[in-house]
Amino acid sequence: LDEHVKPKDQDVYVKCKFIVEEIERLQLACIDLEVNDLQSLGKRMLETHEGLSKAYEVSCEELDYLVDQVKDNPNVLGARMMGGGFGGCTINLVKEEAVEELTASLSKSYTEKFDLELTSYIVKIENGSETVKLPELQSS
Repeated sequence: LDEHVKPKDQDVYVKCKFIVEEIERLQLACIDLEVNDLQSLGKRMLETHEGLSKAYEVSCEELDYLVDQVKDNPNVLGARMMGGGFGGCTINLVKEEAVEELTASLSKSYTEKFDLELTSYIVKIENGSETVKLPELQSS
């Protein structure tokens, strides 16, 4: 990458470098999940958002605002934009006891800044993908 891309096109180099770093970050995030290291996982989420915003340039003012508002909050372990970019939503790793208060304060500040209503979806991490055996269906 440094030898072949950087000298020719700095913009392409920065984006390619982000992709390489993101692959490594994802592999480390999988390990974080396996060992239940949510602090490290949250740190990687913030690093991903920073890269998507600054290096890959697919974020927007509203998404950057949402992440900036929570990144130093001790009740938020991590945050990042998700989806295709240029709008959409963020996903935040929040301590359960802080969800309601954080959602309310973020919604208020977002509406004041952008004159837009913020919609929040509260979800919990479950087992992930798993095989489920369905009961046999009786044919009539």
